Amino acid sequence: MMVFFYSIWLLTIFLRLLELKISKKNLTEKLKNSKTKLYEEKYFFLFVILHSSFLVSVLLEIELLKREFLNPNGYIFIIIYFICLFLRYSILTSLKSNWNVKLIFNEESEDSVTTTGIYSFIRHPNYLVVILEIISISMIPNAYISMVIFSILNGIILFFRIKKEESILFQNPHYKSHFENKKRFIPFIF
Repeated sequence: MMVFFYSIWLLTIFLRLLELKISKKNLTEKLKNSKTKLYEEKYFFLFVILHSSFLVSVLLEIELLKREFLNPNGYIFIIIYFICLFLRYSILTSLKSNWNVKLIFNEESEDSVTTTGIYSFIRHPNYLVVILEIISISMIPNAYISMVIFSILNGIILFFRIKKEESILFQNPHYKSHFENKKRFIPFIF
């Protein structure tokens, strides 16, 4: 079963690299419009460190602490992981050229606001997927120390990222009218 986990681990790395490539392409395209702004995030490097070190941490915990896929709940986390893959695909196809890891925004453009797919229900489905991925990738092999540490660190970074992002996004009247009454992660709840 650990071979299956290592396959998931490698798939995750491949998909993150692919997403970064898509993000870079979209950023280049969006910045051709002079009204599109790229917002500087002094702490962006923390996302890179967090996501990279998370994947390394899970492997280290498995190897050093001899974690194994013995927990029956591991199957539940495999299902959650594959739900995350579906959601991530849905997010990318909904956002299309708006998908980006950087904070870019055109405050006048209705095109820069996505209101379809899962964005019909919540403001930040991509961050929800990241939260669930950290939990599921950690818990498939019972790497619960990595899960706790990186869930907390991710929560701290997301707190500041979302605060900054929403202060920017709510300047667009199209974004504000659609998302003003939508919750961040769970429809009608949170």
